[in-house]
Amino acid sequence: MASHASSKIFLLVRQRIVSLLCLSIFSCSNLSAQLYEAKSIAYNTLLGGISGGIGAIINKNKTEKISKAFVKGFMIGCGGGALMYSGKKMNMFIARQKNISYAWLSRAVFSAGNSVVENAAANRLWYSQWHYDLGFIRFEIKTNGGPSVLPRLMPSAFGAFIFTSFHGHLNAVASFQSGTFIFENVKIPYATHLVGSTTGNNVLFVDSLHRNALFHEIFAHEMVHTCQFQEFSGINYYFNPLTKKWKDRSHTFKVLSKYIYGDLNYELMLGNYFFVQGGVKRSLYCKNLLENEAEVLTTGRISCPN
Repeated sequence: MASHASSKIFLLVRQRIVSLLCLSIFSCSNLSAQLYEAKSIAYNTLLGGISGGIGAIINKNKTEKISKAFVKGFMIGCGGGALMYSGKKMNMFIARQKNISYAWLSRAVFSAGNSVVENAAANRLWYSQWHYDLGFIRFEIKTNGGPSVLPRLMPSAFGAFIFTSFHGHLNAVASFQSGTFIFENVKIPYATHLVGSTTGNNVLFVDSLHRNALFHEIFAHEMVHTCQFQEFSGINYYFNPLTKKWKDRSHTFKVLSKYIYGDLNYELMLGNYFFVQGGVKRSLYCKNLLENEAEVLTTGRISCPN
């Protein structure tokens, strides 16, 4: 009798311990997701602020004080960076509503924030120029002095488009619905362990993913990566003094630069992803800030919850 009672007590205690452990693990997972969300907010805000502040110093007027230029650029850049975070976060609607068309809304908000950061880095009015990128074409809208639209080719983004087109076939319907070039193949030739790979404003998916219940979550995740490829664009304006000299010396360069945009942000993203964050190597993937940002902002989970 005593033995039977002891067994019941032991089973009850074991159940409680297991329940507490499960609750603890679940709470830690939520805490980790909240931590990465906070990191994302700080990362985007400070990236915008620092990009804007340094750029404002480089492009300041001769009579403008360095401290004043930096503070102005930093504050405006922080506002733009916070808006970039909001744009990335809106990709969660793709996962929740199971509608890839929300990618247009996400990109619009992100591009608005990205434009503010660029304006800060160029040391101009925060609303003077806006842009929206479709594939490898950047559409610039200048509002200061009258609105005008100018399409410009982004060489790095175009190279990424060519690369991706060699590894899959274009899904025109999905591309139109999401405003992003979507390619598909039976597998991803250069990374067979992946089901989705973002190469700029292009995404290559495994074509069987449509039958996967997690399709919209994975799609939303990759849309955040497309934003990450543009988040360093404020740094492109650090070269304004140099390009101005080239324009004065070369008429050909002056004409070409009007229709070609140097998207150095592409190479900076690759450097950040593979060298700073560790890339897709399994031991580092789970700690990769960019992967965790994409996963947390769209699903509320960290990249490797287990």
